[in-house]
Amino acid sequence: MRDIYPKLKEYCKSHYGLEFQVVDMRWGVRDEATDDHMTSELCMKEIAECQKVSTGPYFVTFLCQKYGYRPFPPKIPATEFDVMRQVLIEDGKSVETLDEWFEKDSNAVPPVYILQQIGRASCRERV
Repeated sequence: MRDIYPKLKEYCKSHYGLEFQVVDMRWGVRDEATDDHMTSELCMKEIAECQKVSTGPYFVTFLCQKYGYRPFPPKIPATEFDVMRQVLIEDGKSVETLDEWFEKDSNAVPPVYILQQIGRASCRERV
């Protein structure tokens, strides 16, 4: 990285008049954001911000050592959650963990289930 970034920056500037800029979307993501399951949303906002301020072409790539990692969505529409929960019950599966980690927000329009913080007391026992 130490060698290639300056070379890419110079190549883009000298050949195309473009500025090469690297953004590490995980740098600066606080533990609180991770506990609130907001990492993906923060990264997508960073991409949108880069697109907004860029005057030229841009390229996005996701590189990491966590191949296959898929976080739970922080919000699930209540209609989808209720169907998913019912299917689990009909298949004889427990919904205890689902009920513990997701809380319904009936004030949202439309209503959603929100994935609870990792540090929440009732969930802490299972982690």
